[in-house]
Amino acid sequence: MAYLYIFFQSNILEMPAYFLFLKSKRSKWNFFERFIFVTGLNAITHPIVFFLIMNLRLTYLQNILLAEAFAIFTEAMILKLSLKEKFMPCLFISTFANLLSWQLAPMFTYLFWPYLK
Repeated sequence: MAYLYIFFQSNILEMPAYFLFLKSKRSKWNFFERFIFVTGLNAITHPIVFFLIMNLRLTYLQNILLAEAFAIFTEAMILKLSLKEKFMPCLFISTFANLLSWQLAPMFTYLFWPYLK
């Protein structure tokens, strides 16, 4: 239950940034197609971040930095390859979406998780 909450929370927090990017690049995609694409993007990186990278025997800060770098670059490469876009715009939107999620997720967890138990 806890992992699903964290996954969906991260997914929801990243959606607005990715939706705007995808709307400008793939204007013919409807809401559902963009939703599936963003969820798939997160489904590829999030389990690796959560179950593998965050459990490495490094300091918490090192784990976070490695996890965010992995998520940002992996999602940027997936965007580049699947949308056939230049790398820098993909890297920018991936960085923005992931840092938004990284900063807001702890606040949302603190505010809402007690009510979901």
